[in-house]
Amino acid sequence: MYDYDAQYRRLRDAGSPGWAGDQYQRGQARLTEALDRLEREGAFPLLPARMLELGCGNGSSSFLMARKGYEAHGVDISETAIAWARERFAAAGLSAVLRQGSVCAMPFFGDGRFDIVIDGSCLHCLIGDDRAWCLAEVRRILRRDGVFVVSSMCGLPKSDDAQARFDPRTGCLIDNGEPYRTLKPLAEIELELSAAGFAVKDRSVAVNPWWDHATLVCGRRG
Repeated sequence: MYDYDAQYRRLRDAGSPGWAGDQYQRGQARLTEALDRLEREGAFPLLPARMLELGCGNGSSSFLMARKGYEAHGVDISETAIAWARERFAAAGLSAVLRQGSVCAMPFFGDGRFDIVIDGSCLHCLIGDDRAWCLAEVRRILRRDGVFVVSSMCGLPKSDDAQARFDPRTGCLIDNGEPYRTLKPLAEIELELSAAGFAVKDRSVAVNPWWDHATLVCGRRG
């Protein structure tokens, strides 16, 4: 299993602002644009609404949503990331409830707890059955009329480097012989979400030279 805590320690020790290193600011700008658009289009419940970021790292969607006035929560597998996030929120004078734990099992959250759940580019980090476990937990903790925003790598690898690391049999990118990212066509991701009990209401795709990135706005079915 990929050691996310070790990577966060390396990033923090190197003085990086967050997960993507020198690409962090670019990613935050794109994320801000996406969240602002969804808010303008009425995709989010009105304030005060309670939101959770899956794979929050040192504070990404949760940090931006807290600034907007939402009740922010976050969960991440890395203890280092959670400690870092708590410091960032405190330094900015923002409040959030941040927990270390797996997005595949979140017993610390009750049923129907959240108005909004945002995938902090976490779903594509899950491999195999972990994806279904995560989606089942999201459906459980999301209110019946809540919103689930998926932010995921999608499509087929484009760059030579990505193609060299891609296993078409498993649909995963490989690092040091181990799968570490799931890369599926958009249609397959939508089928996966449907099977988990979600209906896709809106979709947009950012085209990149290495692989594309999808933002999907979902509601609970049934």
